[in-house]
Amino acid sequence: MKTVFHRRVAPVLLLVQVAYVALLEFAFTFLTPDTAEIDHTEPGTSATVSYAVVVVVALLALAGGAALPGSAQVRGRTPRAVRAGWLTLLGLGELAVAALFLRNAAAGASGPDTLIGVLASLASCAVAWSCLTETSTLLRGTPA
Repeated sequence: MKTVFHRRVAPVLLLVQVAYVALLEFAFTFLTPDTAEIDHTEPGTSATVSYAVVVVVALLALAGGAALPGSAQVRGRTPRAVRAGWLTLLGLGELAVAALFLRNAAAGASGPDTLIGVLASLASCAVAWSCLTETSTLLRGTPA
């Protein structure tokens, strides 16, 4: 059961996060009303190159993190140290994401956003647990 979770469920959760981030970026980029004349004249933070680079790197890290445990071919081609480092950073990042979702859920009024925040936090914790468990398996030298 644990192997099924690590090899199938966690990668799917990571790909769902990729889709979530991509959908939000699309919505914030193309579906926001143009209020530059009313509010201000400078572009928002989502229009900067550094912001775009951070989003692309995050999406690649999530997609690569999904490929590492989810694909035997990728797992076999990736050096053990790279896998351990990538999964450790991804696991710690997922814990940070879970904390942010919980903070936002606790700060807001009770409603659908609270439920979404709690569910997203649980999913992030599950992915973090999977990544960190895989890392400990790699560091112990147990065949993955």
